[in-house]
Amino acid sequence: MAGPQGSTTPETCLRAGSFVPGADGSGFSLANLPYGVAAAKEGGTHLVVAIGERALDLHALAGTGLLDELKLDPAIWQDTSLNGLLSYGPQEHAALRARLQFLLSRENEEARAPLEAALLKQESLQLLCPLAPGDFIDFYSSYHHAARSMKAIRPDAELHPNWTQMPVGYHSRTGTICASGEQIIRPHGQSFAKGAPRFAPSRALDFEAEIGFVMCGQTGQGTRIAAQDFPEHVFGLVLLNDWSARDFQGWESTPLGPFLAKSFATQVGAWVVPLAALGLSRRRNRSQEEALSYLRHDEAFSYEIDMEVALRSAAMRECGAEAQTIARMDFAEMYWDGAQQLAHLTANGASTRPGDLYGSGTVSGPNEDGCGCLLEA
Repeated sequence: MAGPQGSTTPETCLRAGSFVPGADGSGFSLANLPYGVAAAKEGGTHLVVAIGERALDLHALAGTGLLDELKLDPAIWQDTSLNGLLSYGPQEHAALRARLQFLLSRENEEARAPLEAALLKQESLQLLCPLAPGDFIDFYSSYHHAARSMKAIRPDAELHPNWTQMPVGYHSRTGTICASGEQIIRPHGQSFAKGAPRFAPSRALDFEAEIGFVMCGQTGQGTRIAAQDFPEHVFGLVLLNDWSARDFQGWESTPLGPFLAKSFATQVGAWVVPLAALGLSRRRNRSQEEALSYLRHDEAFSYEIDMEVALRSAAMRECGAEAQTIARMDFAEMYWDGAQQLAHLTANGASTRPGDLYGSGTVSGPNEDGCGCLLEA
């Protein structure tokens, strides 16, 4: 069953809105359609797309024949991660997005019935970690975070001159990337206190509010990706929390940087938002004039995304207190954007694979309430 789409365009579908109750005007409207992975009732996993308070089961939808025209491998809808989908490129992703926008819109009057069984309540689903990256790189690209963190550690220190010349980053651990909401075990490690090293659970556990860039397709070793080709290689964005043990970090970081302080857990959100959903939030980056030529581009690849951090401690939960917002940031404040980070991480010809992930670095703003981690506060 193909279901008529004809000359109906995505713009027509967006104007018509969705027939799914509550979708229009919500964060999960036809303009968004983020992808995730959910546990299936019969066992295994299914890829899903958020629409309103529902999630469209793509495996169930494919079973109706409504996705046949896309000629995608049907096995990807039962993957344990988005990697199968991410093995395709922007053209296939755009075709899938256009098809889903039509099927979920009021323009689709003839093929709604088969969709009903595939539309599940999000509250009934167990959403899993959508990512299984082969490589994970984390950057350090907010000037406000870098400056405040440096002052917190060494009040008389200044940022190293290389910070404004390149997106500084480091390789991290893929095996401890986990889903939002998963319990984090307080890590053990070395710190230095009272003139001597000690091995014990961390006493200075911290969050870092970030955005992750999820890659699609692949490049071979020796291939460099130009900054302006960012949309050809990045599928979408995901929320990311780079857990950090600050007491370990302060002791172990000289001379090679953090190790155990960062490798014990990195949480990502349940939904990966396609770049195509973020067009209206695009802004120009501010570091273009000072960057070397391989880091320059003429596109608006910064994204104006309002972020908030809320804290609800164990003591607050015990007494029934609500979470308190402790920080507000705008992602567009980042000094280096995702395109420049991608150009830099492949500048030496490092290869990339479907599902590779790189973090923006802690997102912080210029104001006192813009601290993207506790170290800055």
